[in-house]
Amino acid sequence: MVLFADQKGGMTMIKTVLGSALIALSISGIAHAQIGNGQTGSATEINSDDGAGSVQYILPQATTATVQDLSTAEPRMPMLLDSQFESPAIRRAKQQRTQGAPVSGIPGYVGMPEVESNAVGSTGDMPYSFQKVATYGQIGPSNFFYQVPVTSRPHRFTGKLYMRFGSSWFVCTASLIKRGVLATAAHCVHNYGQGASGFADEVRWYPANYSPQGGPWGFYTGLTVYVPTPYVNGTDTCTTTGVICNNDIATVVLTVRGKHAGDGLGGWYNYGWNGYGFVNSNLFGETVNEITQLGYPVAWDNGYHMLRNNSFGVYDVQTGTNGQQMKNTLLGSPMTGGSSGGPWLVNFGTAPWLTNSSAATTGTSADRNIIVGTTSWGYVSTTINIQGASWFGQNYEYPAADYGGRGAGNIGSLMRDTCNAYPSYC
Repeated sequence: MVLFADQKGGMTMIKTVLGSALIALSISGIAHAQIGNGQTGSATEINSDDGAGSVQYILPQATTATVQDLSTAEPRMPMLLDSQFESPAIRRAKQQRTQGAPVSGIPGYVGMPEVESNAVGSTGDMPYSFQKVATYGQIGPSNFFYQVPVTSRPHRFTGKLYMRFGSSWFVCTASLIKRGVLATAAHCVHNYGQGASGFADEVRWYPANYSPQGGPWGFYTGLTVYVPTPYVNGTDTCTTTGVICNNDIATVVLTVRGKHAGDGLGGWYNYGWNGYGFVNSNLFGETVNEITQLGYPVAWDNGYHMLRNNSFGVYDVQTGTNGQQMKNTLLGSPMTGGSSGGPWLVNFGTAPWLTNSSAATTGTSADRNIIVGTTSWGYVSTTINIQGASWFGQNYEYPAADYGGRGAGNIGSLMRDTCNAYPSYC
């Protein structure tokens, strides 16, 4: 069982979803899920000789659910109790390293009294800066300041994800990783270890969502979902079963509405693996990177506005319950349920134009808008503002350095399977 939180600090019960909504049937290696309304989706395991492969689930025909139907959707984020997990990286920070010089005096600031700061504090050893993706005040002749910059590139490549399991709707976040393919968390579209019967029955994606009605591009319907096989069958390397795991990642292929979503939105994000942009820092004593996290956490603005969080991400390696290495990235964040599946981006934003290369440099690993993870889990307690993401790259289940030219490890294998089946969507 996995603990899901409606909002941080407010969850006291354990939910089980998909109890009787699906009946799994296995026929010649292909598992079919019989949906309660008579529609049928199909799950096919894609085997691989250089990794664990993935499971493809072709979603049944979408319903005609309304915005009102979606208004009661609940978040799906695995949440840990305070005592369940302490990262070795955090433990080292507390026990093994000398603290920096203490700051003398009392911190303070001066600002315009009528302008409320959008930044939100820090937690323990992992500080962060957190804000709504919106401007303050009037934009030219328009008062719709909350639509800017969420509807501009590259923010609009991220959106709010709705998933239906049986008759119940849930919410996460997802982002475009190819012209017709989303990246999100596996737990958003599948119940860990439940095989063919664990998949969502319906998926919708609202890019640049900024209100209960969505955003200017409406929604795109999920066509097919891909989830790593170890996550589907419950054999993934985890330190907390079904929560902190190697392969809590998934892709969703979107239906075409005249043109692919990425063509309509004017682009999509890139993705990286094996620590793109990370550095083994002598200063921090860890392997770290500066990461931008986007998401729609329901505890903030009722989950209808995109929020942005910036922190340093820490590469964290532990021993799973199966004795194998479990790889995650950690960062400081106050996001909550609803942010699951949201992108963790390196070099986020629009690149400036370097006009004097003798006076400045872009540095190394300077490619823009690279996803290196998706939000996977957090804590129930509001005093522990830390979240984790499965590491994009080589791990125990996906050891190969390249999967069909699509990259290394789990993300390379998943994208290979997705793009082999839907080449024009990639």
